[in-house]
Amino acid sequence: MGFKEKRKAKRVDARLAITLSGGKEKAEGETLNISTNGVYFQSPFFVEPLTKLRLELMIPQPDGRESAAKCDGIVVRVEPEREDPSVDKYNVAVFFTSIDKGSQKVLTKYIMSKIS
Repeated sequence: MGFKEKRKAKRVDARLAITLSGGKEKAEGETLNISTNGVYFQSPFFVEPLTKLRLELMIPQPDGRESAAKCDGIVVRVEPEREDPSVDKYNVAVFFTSIDKGSQKVLTKYIMSKIS
């Protein structure tokens, strides 16, 4: 039996600066991959599954500048699954629950440039 991909949106590898708030504190991290539906990133602290977060992603533009894409999301997965004092970074998967049209446009354009 093979693995069946459940995601509906194409993911692309991306190392983007991300700022998150809504969990224990405000923090900065780095994305591992991103799609128009969500983001997978590294966080310096543990975030409980189902935590609602506000995210700001810095998206590079063709002219060399960056645009901020702001959205809300919910944590759907954390690795490791439990807080561990010996861990310095957690991998966190977030599903976007709300993103404004301008941010969606910037994000979609960036993802399409990586797919092409």
